[in-house]
Amino acid sequence: MKHKIAISVIVPVYNVEKYVGRCIHSIMNQTYTENVECIIVDDCAQDSSMRIIEELVSDYKGNICFKLYYHKNNQGITVTRNTGLSVSTGDYIIYIDSDDYCEPDMLEKMYAKAVVENADIVIADYWETYLNKEIYKQQIIPQKKSEYPNALLRGTMVPAVWNKLIRREVFIENKLNFFEGIDMGEDTVLMHRLFFYVHKVVHLPMAFVHYVRYNSNSYCWNMSRKSLCDMLAGEKILVDFYSRFITTDNNIRAVVYRLRMQNQIPLLLHSKGQLQKKWNSLYSDIKMIDILRFYPLGAGTIILLLAKMNMLPVLNGLSFIQHRLLHPKRKYSVYAE
Repeated sequence: MKHKIAISVIVPVYNVEKYVGRCIHSIMNQTYTENVECIIVDDCAQDSSMRIIEELVSDYKGNICFKLYYHKNNQGITVTRNTGLSVSTGDYIIYIDSDDYCEPDMLEKMYAKAVVENADIVIADYWETYLNKEIYKQQIIPQKKSEYPNALLRGTMVPAVWNKLIRREVFIENKLNFFEGIDMGEDTVLMHRLFFYVHKVVHLPMAFVHYVRYNSNSYCWNMSRKSLCDMLAGEKILVDFYSRFITTDNNIRAVVYRLRMQNQIPLLLHSKGQLQKKWNSLYSDIKMIDILRFYPLGAGTIILLLAKMNMLPVLNGLSFIQHRLLHPKRKYSVYAE
């Protein structure tokens, strides 16, 4: 008799030969394996990633059902994650990035919490992992659903998929998936829409995922011109989504302002010349009082205020100095028309 799948673990793979073995081992070593499928989607990796995975899977003697899928052409992280979602059959799904890894009791603890609470989403804490240290990142879940967007924007509830066990039915009923072609900020675009539709979110105050911050090939390390355009595209999707509710919810108006200003900052920091002026003009409707009212006081506020006063050369100089001081060895990409 075929058992019903409780959890689908979805792992997108692209050029992660240094890390993927550790990731797959951490899934194979889970304490809960009876009704688990692990869907691995190869996005045409050009290194030995899939060979490593295939050898591990062929030698595996446990209960997890491993399913390998191969794209014919490289299509990006969003399409890869959607492929995994489309073939998944579990009651719940969780995404694990192939350069990250997880603690052995992750599925057992998160699924038990989901069943007991009948939750749509279980959010766990996580580890931010560097070469020489790890930082425990506690999640803070608001009591009111109306506060979810602000928590996602503040990062107190990280807008990522890999520390969340999510009821698959929520995706199906609301026709949710990743917007294909958007490979920077794709999690944020999905999370805001997902949390709008869920009914019950619970927090499990334990860390399971080790979010690796030292993979220099990771997309978030490489801020390309496309990355910035992806952020603009994602912003438009979310502004359009939330704008339907502005007239009935003043809190949503604040969310839209905060969302746009949060996007404006990296666009300004990674551009110069006419491109910088062009991108700055996209936010000309945001007034100085809006910045002071809706954006938290800090370095970002200074950037926004300098841009509002058309003091872009000052902004650029301060940005260059800060980057040199904080990240002297990391390449800093700046784009122009």
